[in-house]
Amino acid sequence: MVDLDFLIQYGFILLVISITTLVLSMYFRKKPKVDKGFRFAYHGLSYRRKFLRTIYSIPFCIFPLAIIYYFERFSANFIFVTLLLVIVFVFQTSYNYIKWKKED
Repeated sequence: MVDLDFLIQYGFILLVISITTLVLSMYFRKKPKVDKGFRFAYHGLSYRRKFLRTIYSIPFCIFPLAIIYYFERFSANFIFVTLLLVIVFVFQTSYNYIKWKKED
């Protein structure tokens, strides 16, 4: 059985991340998007730059997976996190690529 404190902690973290993403999306909605140079905020980038940043983030996804694998091998946590990251990566990459090609 899953510990209630575990669910509350990660539920709160998920809620904070979701609210932050929503606020940043609304803030950058009408602002011009950056296609050259550096921009820290992901939401202020063009779809081409979002696509490239997603591709560049692959090593930052593999490193935590390697750490989880080192400590837990093929446990349920490792499989869950791996599947979650792959699904999110494929969806985000394909979405940004399609929107980029529609923009051009």
